Amino acid sequence: EIYMKGLKRKVAAIACAAAAVFVLGVSACAEDTGSGEFSYTVAMPDGAPALAAARLMVEDMQFGVEVNYTVVNSNAITQQVSGGVADICILPVNAAVQVAGSGETYSLLGTVTHGNLYMLSAKHPDEQITVSNLKSLVGKTVGCIQLSSFVGNVFKIILEDNDIPYTVVESVSDAKSDSVNLINIAEPSTGITPAAEFDYMIGAEPLVTAKTTAAPALKIVGDIQALYGENGFPQAVMLAKNSVIEQNSEFIADFISAVEANAEWIASDDADMTAIVNAINANYGGATSSLNANNLNSTVISRCAIEFVPATECRQEITDFIDKLEAVTGTTLTIADKFFYSAS
Repeated sequence: EIYMKGLKRKVAAIACAAAAVFVLGVSACAEDTGSGEFSYTVAMPDGAPALAAARLMVEDMQFGVEVNYTVVNSNAITQQVSGGVADICILPVNAAVQVAGSGETYSLLGTVTHGNLYMLSAKHPDEQITVSNLKSLVGKTVGCIQLSSFVGNVFKIILEDNDIPYTVVESVSDAKSDSVNLINIAEPSTGITPAAEFDYMIGAEPLVTAKTTAAPALKIVGDIQALYGENGFPQAVMLAKNSVIEQNSEFIADFISAVEANAEWIASDDADMTAIVNAINANYGGATSSLNANNLNSTVISRCAIEFVPATECRQEITDFIDKLEAVTGTTLTIADKFFYSAS
């Protein structure tokens, strides 16, 4: 059996070299290490998305080939796909569709996280914002991280779905009485505080837990996932190069199984938070992760909604989410049928 697996890899290597197919200036076949085994690069952004592959990095899972895990700053993750660097990549769903939605080079294997956003307030700590009282935000100010990108667009979708008017303003002094006033928080680490002028603030885990732990006056008063829908929304997804899928479907299946099992492992007592942070740092190219022993715990893990849902099962929710995203941004994003991976 071992001989046959090795033979299959060698045959694949010969076929790959003969094909000499290049996409975006990068060989469509993963690098052959010279020993009959292939070398694959797996990329992911720092923070909650990296937790979706935490066990794989902690145990340095190689799947019978050579796997190189790479953690990058969230601002650089899109280039891992647009530049054809990553063989497998975890990134925000909107970015994935934008750079790879045609399905020509990458396919979506599944969703790995389903929302880590929460509403905070020091001015209204005893309230809980739900769909039924969402209109109470009219006339109030809501500071939001990434207002012009993913986080802000999710909240705009929620307001649109509930027919609640909103206005993007520069400061609290510009607030209008007839709409929800959205203000960008450029520096979440310093902008989300009990002393902030905003009535409410929207942040992401693990910062939310770190902030509420350090400042008890700051309370979680709303679950953005629950405001969007019962199962939250697709946030981070996992893509794989079509060439790798065709070349080594066994590796893809094994990798998916490991990511699927990671969700249960990371929520269990077996998960060593220090080991997780150390593994992320070890693959971060000399940088230091935003995750640390002070902000990574079971509460943060549960609020990151880590779960692998295969493409065949999350296809409709991703399509619906992208349709809503297009409506609030005025952009057009293409999703081809072949973008969604099916093992069959």
